[in-house]
Amino acid sequence: MKSIDRSFFLGLIVVGISTLSLLGQTGFRKYAGEFMAIDVSPRAQALGGSFVALSEDVTAGYYNPAGLVQVQATQFAFMHAWQFVSFVNFDYIAMAHPIGYNRVIGVSVSRLAVDDIPDTRAALVQQGENWRLDWSRVSRFNAADYVVTVALGQRWNERLSWGVSVKLIRRNLGDNYANGLGLDGGLQFRLNPHWRMGVSLKNMTTTLIAWDTGEKELVYPLAVVGTAYRFRVPGLDAYFIPNMDFILRSVALPGGGEGTVYRIQGGLFTGAVGGEFQYRDVLALRAGIDELQRLALGVGLKIPHVRIDYSFLNYARELGNSHRIGILLDLGN
Repeated sequence: MKSIDRSFFLGLIVVGISTLSLLGQTGFRKYAGEFMAIDVSPRAQALGGSFVALSEDVTAGYYNPAGLVQVQATQFAFMHAWQFVSFVNFDYIAMAHPIGYNRVIGVSVSRLAVDDIPDTRAALVQQGENWRLDWSRVSRFNAADYVVTVALGQRWNERLSWGVSVKLIRRNLGDNYANGLGLDGGLQFRLNPHWRMGVSLKNMTTTLIAWDTGEKELVYPLAVVGTAYRFRVPGLDAYFIPNMDFILRSVALPGGGEGTVYRIQGGLFTGAVGGEFQYRDVLALRAGIDELQRLALGVGLKIPHVRIDYSFLNYARELGNSHRIGILLDLGN
């Protein structure tokens, strides 16, 4: 194994040991880490999030780092989304670059935030028997979550590829902050030129997020197994690609001593399905059902070196709908 591989694996071992040692401490609060489960690709969201087997561009560092090996030249991705009646903004930027024979590295940064939140805790004043709001005492703060991901995809042979990614997490809430560290891994396997399967293991060592207040959050391991098949449409220069993901979520059980026991429960088994119609590798129409049984729709337009994607996700009426626009730049020929 080359020196770059040894160094990378040594770094992963250090990450895993550090995280597991912290899990032996007490005082944890249990959260789902949903801010890391939001789709960063409009293409993936339009497919209901079923993207583990189909990941093949710069965004694979999030969905399945094994898919990075499909990147043949430097790629950049930009995405902006607004949701929950436009109160929440979500931005994502990523880069992937081949660094050797059948090896690709990817780096991404995402930000989920609610900006300029009014803080009225010190603005309520009493006048006689009544209370009123003194707007001169109203301050503002931000609530923002950042995730920086460094991923590596490597081709094992003509059919099998693997990948790993390290996540650095920063959460800000007013004057308080938290830092976290996580590790993901994935595999992709080609059964034939048209049929691909994928496996993604997220938060493999259990992702720890520690606040400056002493509180800690845990994001438990999650496994996704997916498949995608590319059908040629008779009589047209087009393809149809149905895909499906099966999702297994784990929960921690109370245990004796310092150990943590994980179990997969039936109620935590979910899935997502989607389909993409590609016409002449220029126009793409997409639809899907995510794991919460919400309808997603999308469209993609591909021109030389550029792909533009749009997706729509149907939320409840009170929360508005999610609209996502993404641009992918491919610097290859």
